[in-house]
Amino acid sequence: MRPDIDRYWELKSPIHSWDPRLKILTLAILAFSISSVQRLSTALGCLLISLVLLGLTKIPLSFSLKRLAAVTMFVGPFFIVMPLTIKAQSGDTIYFFSHLTFLEINARGLLLAARVYCKAVSIVLLVVPMFGTNRFDTSIKALEHLKVPNSIVQMLLFSYRYIFVFLAELKRMSLAMQIRKFSPSTNLHTLKTYGNFLGTLLVRSFERAEDVYQAMLSRGYTGTLKTRFEYRMKIADMVKSTLIFVAVLGIIYFDRFFRGF
Repeated sequence: MRPDIDRYWELKSPIHSWDPRLKILTLAILAFSISSVQRLSTALGCLLISLVLLGLTKIPLSFSLKRLAAVTMFVGPFFIVMPLTIKAQSGDTIYFFSHLTFLEINARGLLLAARVYCKAVSIVLLVVPMFGTNRFDTSIKALEHLKVPNSIVQMLLFSYRYIFVFLAELKRMSLAMQIRKFSPSTNLHTLKTYGNFLGTLLVRSFERAEDVYQAMLSRGYTGTLKTRFEYRMKIADMVKSTLIFVAVLGIIYFDRFFRGF
């Protein structure tokens, strides 16, 4: 198992050629503007913008859609909970079931859930253009240039790089338990086995982290990320950011002031 967010960083596209520092800053501002949207129509427009940016990267759509599974699992239940629990207001459309009169479905709750889902999908889709169009270490170094605290930068880098090592260790230990014919059930033996499993995993992870840290120190690690990539901001980069900022202003205007639909 290996990191794959930057699997397609070598492709050629307008997003790939965008200066990483300006790209991350610009798309982060766009993501924050999307999160503040209050109307479903504007949220749908934001989703369209994210899809256009995703299309410009030339990265396969299937690669990006895999990342929506977690969003759907988290936000999907809102389509059930919100129509049933949101407090009714004047003008709301309420649906009843003939045999379940106690069950009320508020149509406004469905619209609110749809708005939340569109916003969440729009922001998640922006992660691919933001971090998937450059090598991950280049993107992390760009965060340093943007004055993100070094402790956060280092935490992001090592969490992303070594979470896969942790998962590989977890997979090996799970396989070892299966080979030993372990069958989980609701008894004390299962609880003790899982306790030992988690304890061993924690110890092994700590030992692996110590080994990695000592190896990095021996290779001259000083707490800062070094990369050979040279950041060069071009006029085209400024034009791309300007277009996104125009989109941000359009989002704010249509969401806050435009009442045509």
